[in-house]
Amino acid sequence: MKTTAMGTGKRVFLHVGAPLLGADGAQEALWHASGRLARGGVGYPLHAPGDMFAATMDLRDMDWGGRRDPAWTGMWEKVASRARDWTGDRVLLSHELLAGATAEQAARAVASLGDADVHVVFTARDLARQLAADWSEHLRHQHTVTFDRFVDDLVELGIGAPEPFGPMFWGLHDPVHALRAWASAVPAANVHVVTAPHGGDGVPELWRRFMALTGVDPEWCDLAALPEQRPLGRVEAELVRLVNGRLRGALGGAYERLVRQHVAGEILRGRPDAREIVVPERHHAWLADRSRRLVDDLAGAGYAVVGDLADLLPDLPSEAGAGGAGTPEAAPSADELTDAALVVIEAVLRDLARVEERRQIGDLSVELAKVRDQLAELTALAPDRPSPLRRAAQRMARDREQRDQ
Repeated sequence: MKTTAMGTGKRVFLHVGAPLLGADGAQEALWHASGRLARGGVGYPLHAPGDMFAATMDLRDMDWGGRRDPAWTGMWEKVASRARDWTGDRVLLSHELLAGATAEQAARAVASLGDADVHVVFTARDLARQLAADWSEHLRHQHTVTFDRFVDDLVELGIGAPEPFGPMFWGLHDPVHALRAWASAVPAANVHVVTAPHGGDGVPELWRRFMALTGVDPEWCDLAALPEQRPLGRVEAELVRLVNGRLRGALGGAYERLVRQHVAGEILRGRPDAREIVVPERHHAWLADRSRRLVDDLAGAGYAVVGDLADLLPDLPSEAGAGGAGTPEAAPSADELTDAALVVIEAVLRDLARVEERRQIGDLSVELAKVRDQLAELTALAPDRPSPLRRAAQRMARDREQRDQ
């Protein structure tokens, strides 16, 4: 059931998705800027950076990584209560996993915000780029599915594609599907679709549009100026996929730090001249048709659009020579994979060299401490009358203590 504002004058902007457009970085920036936002009348009512994730898990009754933290229970109501108590004119809440809420969960979320004027915000990008980003993100969670298989299943089976791929992609990245539940809880005019244009400035422009909608002054928190997380290239993503197949979970919890964050997130991400991940040419007609229907459905729903729905139409490469060697769509060659692997090996060896250097410094410090202790013992055992040896030992001990201070 749709709810309407009861005249408090307070608006709550509930940002519900989509993933992989920089929402996590924006949320971190908003958290650090919460004091400045508050002085501008904008509430970001979290007591800890992880509150909104916990609240989302609570609202959607989800587990994460096969576990459910008991601390999540009741967290949505805690966050909603702080939003209700906010005395400024605006509140901003954001988590991209809210896109997967059911109609019942959306209704509960909106009702929990009292008589505020609730606005639902969905940040969107064209399906071609979201397909590429979602596949590479799954690889960073140890999956081994090929890009062709990933796209084939999503095209042919839709949301019924093998888990987690079908529900995660169509449930979270498709604005028509995601907003259907939220539009049952608020008026269509209160549902906002913010689009990312094509080109290198697409994501920063999306966040400029988001700030204009929500009233976040760039002087308080400039979301458009955040460093953009560049995606993995086609070759780099394939290398991570192959590594996952070799590891088969052998790293356990260390995978997050070693592979997801370091190898994929730091060494391989954003390599110069990396090839873009491109949807196979055989699906271009489907992609164009599905995108056109998506745009038509959003226009027909009566949602407020910030940007241009044409931004959601794919900018596909020329079909001439598509799939041939050297084209963006071509499968990575052995030479390309070897080159990327050598980049990883070099970086890891440099890391190991730094670790070894620190270890040697640590060992040297231990040895120097032993020498200092031995000098102190010699000093204590020496005759009362200073001898050259005793004076030398005392000088060395004093010098060592001064350097350690």
